[in-house]
Amino acid sequence: MRLVSAAKYAALQTLQQRTVRELEVVEKAAADRLATITRLRAELEQARDARPTSPLPQTPATPGDAELRRQLRLAQRTIHDLGQRLDDLQTSHIADTRELRELREGVAS
Repeated sequence: MRLVSAAKYAALQTLQQRTVRELEVVEKAAADRLATITRLRAELEQARDARPTSPLPQTPATPGDAELRRQLRLAQRTIHDLGQRLDDLQTSHIADTRELRELREGVAS
């Protein structure tokens, strides 16, 4: 085992204490950065959130709400069915017009 002089020991002890202080400063700065990042991330998430942080007041359902929804579904279904019927009739009309034109061209020649 080797002995160390008092001056060298004091220098190493001072260096170790300085390193510990520097480490504490660096760790505090890292913790501050992490806190800032976490805070900014939370602010960003809150800004991106489509829903507000406080609940919006819900309007109570009106007594005729179910009947209105039923009528709306029936109206939408009727519109859809009429749209399909219109497509069928247009296709039929185009075919009838084409056939009539062919018959006229056959009579004319």
